[in-house]
Amino acid sequence: MTAKPLVFGRDAQGYNAFAPPPASYSFSATLASSGNATITLPGDVARWIIAFSFTPGSSIWVAFNTNAAAPVGATFAATSSELNPGARILPSTITTSSGTSANTINLLNSGTGSASIWVGLYASP
Repeated sequence: MTAKPLVFGRDAQGYNAFAPPPASYSFSATLASSGNATITLPGDVARWIIAFSFTPGSSIWVAFNTNAAAPVGATFAATSSELNPGARILPSTITTSSGTSANTINLLNSGTGSASIWVGLYASP
């Protein structure tokens, strides 16, 4: 599959309009309460723009290259997880002291019901 860059359309006055083409790669899942799933980014481009869509009212925690975790307790604590992110940009690979590997996205449903999730990948220009 050829990766498509995310290029916004223009409206009648020539301003950027949010009208992306279909994603290069699309993933979907329905996660049960406490369900967890991981996506491994393809390596056919250097960077990806990742768009997320979640069932309205769901609580989906997303983490990159680690397991997503829901908060515990009533005080603020450092976290590597994000609640229902809209879009992010990531390189397709990550380099650590143990070598280079594909970037991963981990999703956790911390809600009480099931939640449908869509993740779209666009090549970053």
